[in-house]
Amino acid sequence: MTTTRKILISFTAGVILGILYAPGKGSKTRKKLASIGSGIKNGWENLCSEINNGMDVIERYAEGINNAGVDSIEIREVEIKDRSGFL
Repeated sequence: MTTTRKILISFTAGVILGILYAPGKGSKTRKKLASIGSGIKNGWENLCSEINNGMDVIERYAEGINNAGVDSIEIREVEIKDRSGFL
């Protein structure tokens, strides 16, 4: 488990425990917990979306590098065959 993930889990647990032990009506506490849970869920979904977008960018970049390499090899192959008289 990464350090960042441990910190996030610890922080979330601390917030939830703090709200549970704070004096207040049960209905207000449940609303606060629901709000926190919703915020965490939205943050997690946004993080996953950003990671997916970043991975798509990396994939397109790597694909471009791969295509450039294949094109370069094919050009060199034609040049070698041409110089050696195989064409």
